[in-house]
Amino acid sequence: MNITQNASKTAVVISSGIISLLTAVLPGEAATFATSTSAFSFGNFSQTPVSVSTSTDTDTSAVVITAGEGRVINDAQASALFNQDPTFSLNRAISESFGEGSNYLGFAESQASVLGQFEILADTTFNFAFAGLLDIFTSIDDADSEQAQATAGITFALLDETANVLSSFELFGNLNTPGDGDSLFVESTANVDWTIDEDAFFSGPDELEEIAFLQVSGSYSERFTAPSRLTLVEVKTSETFVSQKTVAQTPEPGIVLALLSLSGVAFSLKKTKA
Repeated sequence: MNITQNASKTAVVISSGIISLLTAVLPGEAATFATSTSAFSFGNFSQTPVSVSTSTDTDTSAVVITAGEGRVINDAQASALFNQDPTFSLNRAISESFGEGSNYLGFAESQASVLGQFEILADTTFNFAFAGLLDIFTSIDDADSEQAQATAGITFALLDETANVLSSFELFGNLNTPGDGDSLFVESTANVDWTIDEDAFFSGPDELEEIAFLQVSGSYSERFTAPSRLTLVEVKTSETFVSQKTVAQTPEPGIVLALLSLSGVAFSLKKTKA
């Protein structure tokens, strides 16, 4: 699906700490900035899960290669909730990186995931609704020596008792400034219905600033003729990278998220059966 350009539909989330740093940068002083937000929710479940679990993780790294020449500030936040009764789920991951001066690199990563297991009776329809959002932004001052990258991804999968994927859905966005590798897409299996509510994919003058924004909503519905034990797992990641005189690596969409999902499900299924 092609994502249309629309700069008016952006809503970049920037923490108060990073805002204060941006306003403190002196005029003419080179700086890099990247922010990434991924958020997702489930609701309107046709039945209550027999068990739920959540997980969050954050990591940041800052390196100043030559002391006194640069500084880096990173921030990573993650939250996850899966309420059993009434049944709904909310979770979010935010990463931000800011750098100024020279000879530095910074990295921030956050991850949030939720998992629910459902016992489906024979001749029963199982359904739920969902909504997701990706919001990423990058900014640099010098295309010859600076790099900023923001990546956000969300995926969910519905698995049977043997961990076979019955249905799946994925959002992914990546901005690499300057350079190629920008992407923004949605994909799913045929039995997941979704629509794009808002979207943006925009590059500013001289491609020193880039914005990607995607908001979707959808639903899943399936009738099961035999009794089934289903596991619904959703995981999101948010990553940012800034550097001066260092080149970022463009991630492969979907691969890391799929591994995180399947490894988490395998652990959960094994724990439940024990």
